[in-house]
Amino acid sequence: MRISIFYIPTGSPEEARQLGQKAIEDKLAVCSNSFAIQSLYPWEGQIEQDNEFVLILKTLPANNEALQAFLEKHHSYKVPCILRWEADVNDAYGNWMKEILRINL
Repeated sequence: MRISIFYIPTGSPEEARQLGQKAIEDKLAVCSNSFAIQSLYPWEGQIEQDNEFVLILKTLPANNEALQAFLEKHHSYKVPCILRWEADVNDAYGNWMKEILRINL
């Protein structure tokens, strides 16, 4: 079974938790993970170094557009990074995801 994985850097552990919790409550995702990272990136002519917190969300492809729209609307960054890819998952986990998200595939 194919699922979608979203990778979203955020500015704080609170933002990662809040976005993850709301996505799960709204049945846009079934699971959220977050962890601290060190980031380097160019911004407004300078190289920035920040402590960020990556949010990983797991969902089904049918939710991709809605989850991306949710993240774009609620993320605190002016230009958030929202990466998405598909992966294979074992049937038991995939079926659990379908039950939680109430998606009939």
